[in-house]
This record gives sequence, structure tokens and C-alpha cells, in this order.
Amino acid sequence: MSKAKRLTRRTEFYIFIVLVALCIVIHIVSGGNLLVPDKIFTILRAMTVDGIFALCSLVVMISGGFDLSFPAIAAFSYSLSTTICLNAGLCQDNPVIGFIISMAIGTVLGMFNGWIISNFKLNTMLVTLGTQTMFIGLSMGIFGMKEITSKLPAGFKALGTAKITSYTTTIGSREVTSDLSVCIIFLIIFIILASFLLRKTMFGRALYAIGGSEVSAERAGYNVKRTKFILYTVVGTVCGFAGMLRVCLTSQSVPKALVGKEMTIIPAVILGGASIFGGEGTVFGTMCAIGIITIVSNSMIVLGIPTAWQNLFNGIIILVGITVSAVQAKRRNG
Repeated sequence: MSKAKRLTRRTEFYIFIVLVALCIVIHIVSGGNLLVPDKIFTILRAMTVDGIFALCSLVVMISGGFDLSFPAIAAFSYSLSTTICLNAGLCQDNPVIGFIISMAIGTVLGMFNGWIISNFKLNTMLVTLGTQTMFIGLSMGIFGMKEITSKLPAGFKALGTAKITSYTTTIGSREVTSDLSVCIIFLIIFIILASFLLRKTMFGRALYAIGGSEVSAERAGYNVKRTKFILYTVVGTVCGFAGMLRVCLTSQSVPKALVGKEMTIIPAVILGGASIFGGEGTVFGTMCAIGIITIVSNSMIVLGIPTAWQNLFNGIIILVGITVSAVQAKRRNG
């Protein structure tokens, strides 16, 4: 009974219930056109990159911060990496070099964020808002990044089209084949790594402690400055990887493709149970929330609803997430 009571007090429990109910309702309304293999494959594919971004936002929010620059880091990293690979004739058979270059660039940008935040103890939202604008300016202005589509290295396209399995269905008089992308494996790996980091390591405990109270964390012996620097560095590295993964899945490198992505990811993380005040959040809740947003976005086409309504949905998520987070903080503080 005590375990059940604790479970029902957690935001993730209700988010999971909402996710299941939403799937059932949309499946019924769409005439049984959601919970079928081809649609599930499409949803999982759409969740891959957003899910990795959400994990990055989660660990930052647990530490009590906000990172608005992760889309700009990813975009700058994959744009420069793709350009280098194209000009040098790399990644025609294997995309590994492209990923390494993109992750290296993301690491440097993440270190820049971490250095400013950890040394000067500035507001993380304002710092990353500034660096976001700076990274976009570097990409579009100084480096003059261009869109790369048809000339994309063959190695990137090969990874993006690689599949685990396929499902063929008949629509009218023609057969349509849907693939379960092999890239979903990367999301699963990052989910496992993030769960292990937050639940089983001292670094994860430090993030929760810093998010709960930075002063108390320092008194408890945690090196807050070093932890924050490592956190934003790792986030930059992962964003570089996720950005390049997006290039492979979409078969194009567009410098401005991720502009505004933070306005979808951060509300999802908050909806998934992460507190805007820090110290709370789980991988399970975050993935459930990303699932809700992805399912709704993909179902709008199936249900014939204009995609412009997605902004309304995202706005509601922001308000609900912030309200829930504020109520939880009020209860926690008595």
C-alpha cells in the first residue's frame, strides 16, 4: 500500500496514464490507424532525436538550470561537420568520422557554456540564450553554412535508411513498406546511460543535490563548479551526436532546421515531471512526455487537423507543466 501511495504521488505515473489513454483515443478516432506497425515505426523514428535532446534538457533541469542553446549547438555542429566531410570527401562509406567531428565541435561549444556558467555563476537561461544567438550567428554569418541535401555523403544516407525490420501494408491498390530505423537503438542506449547516470553514480547524485540547493550541495562536499562544467560539456557532446543523427535520418543538413526546437523539448521535460526549480525529474517521465508530444504531432495529419494547432498544444503543455511544477514545489516546501 505504501509503494502504491508513493507511486500515485509521482507525476510520471499520471503522464504514463495520459499517454496510454491518448493512444487508445486517437486509435479509435482515427479508425484504428494509430496502433499499427507502420505508424508505430514512424512515431519511434520521430522520437529518436527529440528523445536524446530531451535527456540533455532533463539532466540540466535536474541541476537547476535551463539550456536554451542545445538546438544551436546541434545545428552548428552538424552543419560544420557535414561541410567538412563533403569538402574532404569523407564518410562516403562510413559516417563515423562525421559523428566524431560533430561531437568534438559540440564538446567545445558545451565547454564554453560550462565555463561561463560555472565560473561566473550567472543565470543559466540568460547565458544559454546569449550563446544560442552567438552560435547561430557563427553558423549563418561567419562560417556561412549552406543547406546540403542532394550532395550529402553516402555514409550518412546509408545510416539513415538502415533498418531493423520492415512492415508492408496495402493502401488501396498499392503496397506501402515502413521501416523501423536502426537509429532507434541510439535512443535506447542513451536512455540506459542517462538512467544509470542519474540513479547509480555520484555525478547523478550531485546533479540532484545541486538542483535541490546549491549551497547545501557545496556544504555536503560536492564540487559544484566542476560538476556544472562537466555537465554542460557532456550535453554539448551529446547534442553534436544527436544533430548528426538528425542529418542521417532526414538526409539533409539545414543550419536553421532546429531553430525553436527548445520550445518543444523543454515543455515536454517539465510535463514529464522535471521541476523548473531543479532537483527533480526522471528519464521515464521525460520519455512518456516526449511520446505524448510526438504522437499528437503525428496524429494531426491522420485526423486531418491543421498543424498550426500544434502551437496551441505546446502552449498548453508549457502552462500545465509549469503549474504542476510550482504546485509540487509548494507542497515540498510545506
